[in-house]
Amino acid sequence: MKSLCVNSEQITHLQKLIDLIGSNDLNGGEAWSAFSAPSASKTFKRGGVVWRKIDFSAAERKTYSELRQLVQNYLFNKCSGCCAYCRRPVGHYGWAWNIEHVLPKSKHSSLTFTLDNLTVGCVHCNQWKGSRVDRFLVGKTLPIINPSLPGFTYSAHLTYVQISTDSLSFAKYSHCSPEGAKTYKDLSFEELERSYAINGMHPPLAYLHEKIERAIGVGLSAVEGQSLAELLFELKQSIYKVN
Repeated sequence: MKSLCVNSEQITHLQKLIDLIGSNDLNGGEAWSAFSAPSASKTFKRGGVVWRKIDFSAAERKTYSELRQLVQNYLFNKCSGCCAYCRRPVGHYGWAWNIEHVLPKSKHSSLTFTLDNLTVGCVHCNQWKGSRVDRFLVGKTLPIINPSLPGFTYSAHLTYVQISTDSLSFAKYSHCSPEGAKTYKDLSFEELERSYAINGMHPPLAYLHEKIERAIGVGLSAVEGQSLAELLFELKQSIYKVN
């Protein structure tokens, strides 16, 4: 991420967070929350008890806000405005998305601010990956596709076809590798396929779905919003449950 810094001052400010991880004062998630939601003072609790309270200068907060925007722009362009896992369009005219840590910061704190470990993840894939993949990951080998690997080609693992008309919307994923099959299963692409069909037939439901996705995206961007994001995610799942 240092390669996106525009001057030495920004590098120094980013290094502060990296050093806090290195000294075990903060873990990856805590340092990322300071970066993604900067404030003059951040209090971090562990087990319900205050662990660390760290102050940040106005210049540091300005750097984090500016650098986060630079990272978002870089990743959005690198991924052509699509989720790295499901390839759905994201952004203003697509689905809500987050900066995604390919190797989870909960398991690999030292990679929290490594640009090569960051990609675009829609809220659907972000949430499923966190609960089904990241939580159980051991080592650095993902059971699903790893879009950060050198020479990675999406079509070597998955293909994605979407057809839309005025009254019909259809999407289908096909997998052609073990990692692709695992991605389809663990990130619940079957639910995405079902949601496209239902959204195409029921515009009010599509609108509700979009509102929920964006609310989940807001929740996932802050540690304090995780519980709300999980609740909304369960609500979204119930909408597309097959009776």
